[in-house]
Amino acid sequence: MAKALAWRPVNRRLLLPLLLLTVALLAGLQAQRTDRAAATYTPSNAMSGARVVTPLFSVRRVPEFLQAPTADRNLTTSLNGVVTDLPEGTCFEVAEHGRRLYSMNADNAMAPASTQKLLTAMAALLHLGPSTVFTTRVVAEVPVVDGVVDGDVWLVGGGDPLLMTSGYASRFDDPEPYTEMAALVAALVDAGVREIAGGIVGDESRYDAIRYLETWPDRFKPGWSIQSGPLSALSVNDGFELWDPVNTASSLSAPARDPAANAAGLLDDLLEAEGVLVRRRPDSGRAPLHPGMVTLASITSQPVSLLVRQMVVESDNTTAELLVKEMGRTPAERGTTVAGLAVMLDTLERAGHRIGEVVPWDGSGLDPDNRLTCSVLVDVMEDDLHGSLLVDSLPLAGESGTMKKRFVGTAGEGRVRAKTGTLRGVTSLAGVVDTPAGRRLAFAVISNGELPFEIRDLHEGVVLALLSYPAGPGVEALGPLPVVG
Repeated sequence: MAKALAWRPVNRRLLLPLLLLTVALLAGLQAQRTDRAAATYTPSNAMSGARVVTPLFSVRRVPEFLQAPTADRNLTTSLNGVVTDLPEGTCFEVAEHGRRLYSMNADNAMAPASTQKLLTAMAALLHLGPSTVFTTRVVAEVPVVDGVVDGDVWLVGGGDPLLMTSGYASRFDDPEPYTEMAALVAALVDAGVREIAGGIVGDESRYDAIRYLETWPDRFKPGWSIQSGPLSALSVNDGFELWDPVNTASSLSAPARDPAANAAGLLDDLLEAEGVLVRRRPDSGRAPLHPGMVTLASITSQPVSLLVRQMVVESDNTTAELLVKEMGRTPAERGTTVAGLAVMLDTLERAGHRIGEVVPWDGSGLDPDNRLTCSVLVDVMEDDLHGSLLVDSLPLAGESGTMKKRFVGTAGEGRVRAKTGTLRGVTSLAGVVDTPAGRRLAFAVISNGELPFEIRDLHEGVVLALLSYPAGPGVEALGPLPVVG
């Protein structure tokens, strides 16, 4: 009896190691058998009726676990070989579904140039909502009687950044959806308006009247190489009164001194072309606020999701700044850039984004004192709520927008979606890479300082190195084989 009692503890001590050894041997044997089956398994013979079952004790049951360490090491080795060519003042980060795959100075605050628009876009999607539209209205103090409006009418701006005439929109090779000014004219005619006894008054009171940010370099203001139309809640044709019929560069366009009056004048011309008589000259001013005001006609903008897309694809500075002002507007206060930037930071922080080093001075990236990090750019593109919507808005390498001439003739053509950024001493690129293995990696690279002539090529080289991820067998080759037949 004593011997039996003495044997049992020894047996128990041996039982667990023996069990683990047995499991390991079974797993090894079954993995070998599965690998032999995998050697002959192809999609073409999968439908032949053969039945292939991955055994329970196979390492193929944990493909991600097996693949990730090797894939990550290979990626690090590959990137280490190319990032050495980047200038000293560079940040770089790559992530997949929130997991950092590579990071270099990723939390250093950098001047972003136009990649700033990614933060503006995400904040607009979160705060305003993707389906929100902006309404442009024509109102009067009295209704239409026998085709006549007895007095002035007010053209009230709703902040639509893409309100245009067809002549202005037709200059663009690939025009994004815009709000046709002629639709407002048609609505007024349908409402029976044949004569306006007063004039058309443009109302831009939804936002403040600061046309160009004081913090912008002088070269971005009128008289120099302007990069934005005059900022106004009533901006038709980007607020330009004259423009080049072929070249769409803002620097070749003449901004209206009074965008609201300019918009009123355009509506006046379009109405008179339709036979509507307007008695007095167009002007600007604020519409009366009394409750008896009559809405004669209205049109709505494209939804915010499409406004964001247009802003990102074309790197539209005017749209970016107007979206910031809209975010800063409240029922009691006009929209301002300062208020909008505060809302942007608060919105991103509430959504869980790492904004500790973010210092915004505008929404477009024109201000050289903007600061953000590569990590926050990557974080924003992987936003749980609207990240996919933002990424889908990015221009595609070799095909669209500011990426049309990037990565052409390389493996990145058609696989890289990204926002570009360029200022004096700043070059940036942030977006996603869709690898041949079916993985989507988010990345951001920003270089500041004295930059070499080939800086864009260096950035592209780093991005191209991501296409090999994950190096080695893919998950589909490591994972459980299907049951067929």
